[in-house]
Amino acid sequence: MYERITKRLFSAESVAVFMHINPDGDCVGSSLAMYAYLKNLGKTVDVYVEKKEDIRENLRILPNIEAIGVCEGKRYDLGIALDCGSASRMGNASAKVYFDKCDERICFDHHETSEPFADETVFENVAATAQILYKFFKENDASAIDKDVATCLYAGLLTDTGAFAFSNTSDETLRIALELRSYGIDAYRLLYKLVKEERREIFELRNRVLGKAKFFLDDRMGLIAFMRSDFEATGTQDKDTEGIINSLINIEGVKIAVSVAEMADKRAFKVGIRTKDGVNAGKYAALFGGGGHANASGCRIYADYDETVKRLTEAAKLVLDGDGAE
Repeated sequence: MYERITKRLFSAESVAVFMHINPDGDCVGSSLAMYAYLKNLGKTVDVYVEKKEDIRENLRILPNIEAIGVCEGKRYDLGIALDCGSASRMGNASAKVYFDKCDERICFDHHETSEPFADETVFENVAATAQILYKFFKENDASAIDKDVATCLYAGLLTDTGAFAFSNTSDETLRIALELRSYGIDAYRLLYKLVKEERREIFELRNRVLGKAKFFLDDRMGLIAFMRSDFEATGTQDKDTEGIINSLINIEGVKIAVSVAEMADKRAFKVGIRTKDGVNAGKYAALFGGGGHANASGCRIYADYDETVKRLTEAAKLVLDGDGAE
């Protein structure tokens, strides 16, 4: 199934693994799983992210987290981008530049709106990039899968499926999760640290923004806003918003939940989108140049708050009342 990819990977002696900006659990887990797997095969491996500070604290329990660095300009036989649906997801600084300088380039991704940018792309519309990697690892050299690899892959599955509660959880996802548990991983600790536990500062941020939630279009759309003042008041950062939007989409009658996070320059917003009842989040995000999955996606809007909310609401009306709810 993966003949060409396997040939490129196994012939490479030096490999650089690249994460997307603001990496989530699937991205970090997949990247560290790839790192450990390739090290077990005797490769020279480095893992890169554009900004190390963007890695959330709860993900720092994963094995080999200290291996993650920022690009140093070295050349590699092979560059591997993980969980990146487009070149822009690698960021605007050094990561994409050094990825392009690798002699060969591969991307593993599971986003429906993927835009190929590597020499070879392994794409499957499954719950997580970690799900693709497990099958790839198992097919090519299962002996290189150890507890560290399994732990990181399980973390990717766990976080991208909402602890196996999201609609993207398939029978295959659950079978793979069960196989990964057989490696002796601490599944409960991963669940507690990556899904359940949160710092008090994030608890305060959650309460602060949810208390100011707004609803539009006969309550079919809900919106929460993370302003710089909210981050400053609670001692949190943009990366701490992960998962808070789920409280909004769980409200009865809400079909589109949107979170807008004010970026540092206060002239743009990072937008997170969750949908249900057949509304396609990826198509909604694509109206703003973004993308993602059927029920989870994102984009950026370069405008002030009022204009951002106006654009999002107008687009939501089109999606809900037009042909976007497929």
